[in-house]
Amino acid sequence: MPLTSSTGPGTLLTQGWRGWTKSLYSNPDCAALLVVWIGSIARAWLAHATFFNADEAWHYATALQRSLRDTWQASLTLYHPPLLIFVLYFWHKLATSDLMLRLPCVISGTVFCWFYYKWLKLILGYPAALVGVLLVSFLPTMIGISADLRQYPLMLMFVAAGAYFLEQALWTDSSSRMLLSGLFLLLAMLSHYSGFLAAAALGLYVLCLLASGLISRKLFLSWIPAQLAGIALAWFFYSVQISKLAAARGSESAKLMANWYLPQFYYHPGHDHLIPFLIKGTFGIFRFTFAWIVIGHIATLLFFAGLILLLRRRTRELRLTAFLLFSPFLASWTAAALGLYPFGRTRHSIFVAMFGLAGISVAVVEICKRRTGRMLAVTAGIILLCQVFGTQPWLDMLPLADRRHELMAQAMNLIHSQVSPSDVIYSDKATEFQIRHYLCGAEPLTVNRSIAGFESFRCSNLRVVSSFPKDDAVLADTFPTKWREMANAFGLQPGTKVWVIEGGWITGFAETLRTRYPELPILDVQHFGHYFEIFDLAVPSATPGTR
Repeated sequence: MPLTSSTGPGTLLTQGWRGWTKSLYSNPDCAALLVVWIGSIARAWLAHATFFNADEAWHYATALQRSLRDTWQASLTLYHPPLLIFVLYFWHKLATSDLMLRLPCVISGTVFCWFYYKWLKLILGYPAALVGVLLVSFLPTMIGISADLRQYPLMLMFVAAGAYFLEQALWTDSSSRMLLSGLFLLLAMLSHYSGFLAAAALGLYVLCLLASGLISRKLFLSWIPAQLAGIALAWFFYSVQISKLAAARGSESAKLMANWYLPQFYYHPGHDHLIPFLIKGTFGIFRFTFAWIVIGHIATLLFFAGLILLLRRRTRELRLTAFLLFSPFLASWTAAALGLYPFGRTRHSIFVAMFGLAGISVAVVEICKRRTGRMLAVTAGIILLCQVFGTQPWLDMLPLADRRHELMAQAMNLIHSQVSPSDVIYSDKATEFQIRHYLCGAEPLTVNRSIAGFESFRCSNLRVVSSFPKDDAVLADTFPTKWREMANAFGLQPGTKVWVIEGGWITGFAETLRTRYPELPILDVQHFGHYFEIFDLAVPSATPGTR
């Protein structure tokens, strides 16, 4: 419409909005690329702005080995497959800044968003793909997952790539693409153990396609090698890693080895009722993904609404697509019911969210009657609400204000300026990994475990001590006796300062000790955010200085 004197600003805005939304359909992949690129900037900024949490520092310390063989042996002490550790072993030789070390995860999280868009475009069409890529690119939890030095971004990238090439293989009857899909799923299994559940879910989908006669014999035969390799990989990791970690837990079986970790997300037949547990966990996954309980609960309902909408279209292909989106929940419910894997409001279930967000995208598209402007407005509104009102998805995802790099820099400055070579730095194992990263640099350390119950090392001419093999150095229930035991074991003279550093996920540790044990000679407490604190104690004269 040509401009006239009566053309108002509202009309111009409407014309501009309609023209812009139409351009999204004329250049769909360009629009998605722009979304993914902006999402990558958000991930890179977060990776640069925050210091390593205890788990990230643990992963990095595990990769600081003198050889690949040592790296492999060290990786077996983790509760994850080794791919990220091998990547870090080579990658850290380039640079050791936090941003650089996290860059493989940032890149993986970005590539995941692109594969996710391409996959949704194949199975659900462009409108749902656009909604989906906006959600995975900008939801706070999805950004946070990709900005941490953890296994999840790699796993998500490989699962999304595997799902995409699986659909490509089905569309083109291509054995090579089916083999490529299997390769990506094997890499997902090498990244994180939830990759096995994702592969199982996609396997159920393929079997349904076979039962429906929608997959050729040639394609099915090309699917089988990756399944056999996955089974062999599961047996291998159980033999060399999982069973040994389970044995280290004493009398616990491999099935229950992780009950000490996230026990509220494991199903206990003698304590929990299965159906309520699975319902709570299902709502919990979406609450974790959206980082806000209100939107999380609404999103759960939207997901199931999306499945119903697909089923109501009454075509065999779309019903199978509904089963595809539901299959990860089925696989997770089964693993949870058997006590094999956690389920609920935890990052361990994040692969399920990938399929859950697809179902939500279907619901949003239909609610908005497939009108692009409405879809974008609703999706942007959801993201904005979650960014503004969202809280910690879980305890190990700390608020940004408590993870700023400046806080760790201040803590290290205090250590360098006030801790002397004759003093002792005393911490739990989780905090020790953070200290090693920020105090000791990138060189492998020689850890001394000659004193029973403890381990120690020196770096920057300072001595760091923690407990070994039990991680009980800094626990509120035993601290008064444990730190004196340490002082005796290391022959500390009366008056020697012991600097207790508590990081990880605990807050207010010094205040707890002061309240429970007023006799403790705590001299001064320095806080660096809510989850990193340093305080010092002087060894009392009653502690004998014997070695």
